[in-house]
Amino acid sequence: MIANNATPVPFEAYSGEGSYAFVSYAHADKVFVYECMDWLRKQGVDMWYDEGIAPAGEWVEEIATAIKGSKLFIVFISPDAVESRYVRSEVGYALSLDKNILSIYLRETDLPAGLDLCLQPFQSILTSDNDWRKKAKQAVLDILGSSKERQKNSGVSSKPIANVDVFEVDLWPLWDAARETQKRRTLRRLEIIKGKFAPVLPEEEVVPIAPQNEVAQTTPKKEEPSTVKLHSPLKPPSVVPISRKDRKPSATRIPVALEAQIETKSASEPTDPDPHKDISGSDYSWIPSGSLTVWVPYANEARLVEMDEGFWMGQHLVTQEVYGSVMGLNPSHIDDGDGFFRENLPVNNVSWLDAVSFCKAMTNLGKRHDHLPKGYEYRLPSEVEWEYACRAGSSTDYYFGDDPSDLIQHAWFKDNSKKQIHPVGLKQANPWGLYDLYGNIREWVGNSFVNTLLDDSEQDEFRISRGGGYMKSAAECKSSSRSTNSLYHRFRNLGFRVVLAKII
Repeated sequence: MIANNATPVPFEAYSGEGSYAFVSYAHADKVFVYECMDWLRKQGVDMWYDEGIAPAGEWVEEIATAIKGSKLFIVFISPDAVESRYVRSEVGYALSLDKNILSIYLRETDLPAGLDLCLQPFQSILTSDNDWRKKAKQAVLDILGSSKERQKNSGVSSKPIANVDVFEVDLWPLWDAARETQKRRTLRRLEIIKGKFAPVLPEEEVVPIAPQNEVAQTTPKKEEPSTVKLHSPLKPPSVVPISRKDRKPSATRIPVALEAQIETKSASEPTDPDPHKDISGSDYSWIPSGSLTVWVPYANEARLVEMDEGFWMGQHLVTQEVYGSVMGLNPSHIDDGDGFFRENLPVNNVSWLDAVSFCKAMTNLGKRHDHLPKGYEYRLPSEVEWEYACRAGSSTDYYFGDDPSDLIQHAWFKDNSKKQIHPVGLKQANPWGLYDLYGNIREWVGNSFVNTLLDDSEQDEFRISRGGGYMKSAAECKSSSRSTNSLYHRFRNLGFRVVLAKII
């Protein structure tokens, strides 16, 4: 199939309020894909796609919003699609949101091992089968429902663009219709993000905003915290009022953990669980249930986040050897150093989407080989879980105390790394047997403080990474250290570790 850049789009991307499918494809395949989409549209399927516009560096906001709002994610798979970083990013984002996925194979394609593992639980259809259209229609409508039902629920009708003879038809009504459609799409995006920004303090209390990776030097006065259950459906916690005279200006608008408490809360939680070893041979430490008290500058109060179930956390950062064995590739910046074995180095240069895909692949691999406890899954730790596990009950700057001169025994950072990534597990572990929390490389986490503390969901392309790094100073390698990066960017100083936890 040869794609023509002038190939007209079959219809306008859906912009209504009902259920729709997001369509991901390689632009090299668009001639055949557009034919398939046009046929599905005539069967009553509403779809969002990029309308033939070449992807660019600013693709994330609109596409991420469309994937988030979709009820079904359809990916047309071909060798070109597998090679497309845009398609891979879209698939990764859909996986991170636990979307229903339908894979339609345009021709025989060898999938990378990790992508194959991630897509295995979902239905796939081969266009080489004689009845593939019937199967595709049935699979899509089973999830989305009929067109009449969707329009009845939404009150919005989406119609295909009619073929227009520009010499015989008045174009102004068409321009007006296009403007109205664009307006609907813009308003829809604004509705999604409406009200998600942090409130501003009263004018007399506005304070300077510190960089993302810095933590307030002044600790707010501790108040009786409200409570959030981490492993339960989140509800907006009650606000704990703080009088004006007790409010202390803070040098940061970032949540700051004040105290970590260890306490076994669940009767079903094992009192002395065995260490876990996953199918790749990686070791996990048991992290008992407990709580973390966090100062929330957005709400101007302290909140107690309770982890009512313990979980296992990987003792080491995921290594290049393990990542390569599961995903079938090694994206890392290779820096072996003197006598370093590459397989012992942490995988790096991975995006947040790459890390999520690895966790999904590990979960499916564990299920396939009956090597996964029932009701559990591999995933990234939340930001609350990461800091709780890092602190191991401490409230000091580091789990070993406040003296940064002791950091050299626990982490690879600017003073001792020689500007190199080092093999995992060479420094001292924290009390729960977790290594390299303050350096080698920073670590992607899943849900952020904002997600957990304010019952919010991610609306933009940015995600949080925790811990220190081999080029960071001691002051940037504390239990509270955090950074923000785009979910699809990759850096040589950024990797991740995995937790095994009950499915929420």
